[in-house]
Amino acid sequence: MSYVVIARRWRPQQFDEIVGQEHVAKTLSNAINSGRIAHSYIFTGPRGVGKTTTARILAKAVNCEKGPTAHPCNECPSCVAITKGNSMDVLEIDGASNRGIDEVRNIRENIRYTPTQGKYRIYIIDEVHMLTKEAFNALLKTLEEPPEHALFIFATTEIHRVPTTILSRCQRFDFRRIPLQTIMDHLRKICQTDKIEIEEEALLQIAKKADGSMRDAQSILDQLISFSGDKVTFEDVAQALGIIHQDIYFQITEQIRNQSLKELIETSQEILSSGYDLNEFLLGMEDHFRSLLVVKSTGKTDYIDAADVYREQYRKSAGEFSENDLIGYLNLIGETINQVKNSQHPQLKFEVGLIKMAKMPSSAQVQTILEKLDLLKKKVPPSRVTEQEAPIYRVEPSSASASSADSLQPERIWQQLLARLQKSKPTLATSMEKGRPVQVENSRLLVEFTQVNGFEKKRLEDQVAIIEKTIAEVAPDMQGVQLIFRMDKEEKRPQKAKQETESKEQIIKKLREQGGEVISRAIDELDLEVI
Repeated sequence: MSYVVIARRWRPQQFDEIVGQEHVAKTLSNAINSGRIAHSYIFTGPRGVGKTTTARILAKAVNCEKGPTAHPCNECPSCVAITKGNSMDVLEIDGASNRGIDEVRNIRENIRYTPTQGKYRIYIIDEVHMLTKEAFNALLKTLEEPPEHALFIFATTEIHRVPTTILSRCQRFDFRRIPLQTIMDHLRKICQTDKIEIEEEALLQIAKKADGSMRDAQSILDQLISFSGDKVTFEDVAQALGIIHQDIYFQITEQIRNQSLKELIETSQEILSSGYDLNEFLLGMEDHFRSLLVVKSTGKTDYIDAADVYREQYRKSAGEFSENDLIGYLNLIGETINQVKNSQHPQLKFEVGLIKMAKMPSSAQVQTILEKLDLLKKKVPPSRVTEQEAPIYRVEPSSASASSADSLQPERIWQQLLARLQKSKPTLATSMEKGRPVQVENSRLLVEFTQVNGFEKKRLEDQVAIIEKTIAEVAPDMQGVQLIFRMDKEEKRPQKAKQETESKEQIIKKLREQGGEVISRAIDELDLEVI
């Protein structure tokens, strides 16, 4: 008899044997026991987490001679045929190679025929998201009103590519990535049963490499047993899979902390000469510093994936960094990963990334610099501080009017002016907000404007009479004040502005009289102006 790989030998045959998907197994078992069997299901989740296996168990459960039952016997002809994959009533279809409308039409024609052995005619379509739009449309009516003996089970790793019209006709089950510890426990059970001696660190690395997929983990274990025989060590795993030893990451961490550039470059050369994939190394390094950050933040090692022999080392190493340091290192590693992927000289980018990490100032150094800056600010002579913090408004009381104006607090009057114009002339107020009062002297108010265009300059000059009138309204003591504009470092008193403004007001008055209520409301609400 030919050899059967671990992934096939250890494929679950009952709902209670499914590993890591207990929520799905329990729901389906209860549905079968209560007779609430739907006509279509869709299983979604990462690869190798048990979607197709669960579909086969469900097919056996509903077609078992003792069923429908949540515990198929695996002995009757129907169960045996489904297990072997040659049942006439259970058809497994690969959606990637049977994705067209013709294949779906064949399904619609054949589904009318009653099952030969069991109670249901079951179609398991794997990678259903690969079907074409036309094929999905052809399935809709069948899924809406299927024959009583029909049961559809869809499986997909990309649920977002399945039309919502299909999803709404199916019961959806989300399969999760299998936790690392669960994979380790199951692999340990397999090794004990098969009398394979394996180190705990080797189990951890296999589970990490599998990335939540039980099938991948079993395939890797099978490969390692072929490589090393009945005793699997971490060195075997590292050699067969190209996994970097954790001690190298701790060594680099120490060199970065000590800013030992020479040792860091020597270590990087050893990594390159060993033939490690730089992307894989950086991803492992990213996970290493993430573990340091978790331990530093929580004070616990319960939330990291590490062998017991390294947990205390993580605790000690995390205490030598601050959280800000570790976040900065993670950002630099992420940048280096992208640069190595896209560079024609990945070795250079890799070494530069390590050097940047070593030369990055620590948060303690930054704090020391900030404290020195604060100390320097306190030592600045008071006269210089007074000069730098001189007020914007300068009032030179050369006359009684100047003293009166000073007592009026120009900054307060300016804000009141802007508020009044915002209600009556919002567009003018917008232009006025770009100015600030600089000097009040001899009934002259000097206003400096910055970043005003030619149109705004024209508007300000044309409406200077309105501005002066509004100033007199908000500050009666400033009757007769004259505005002087400083634009582009040139002081200018607008000429004939009052006369032009009066003529424009007459035009607006005529428009109000001739246009009636509609024109008047438009002028008021839209702040229309004569240009």
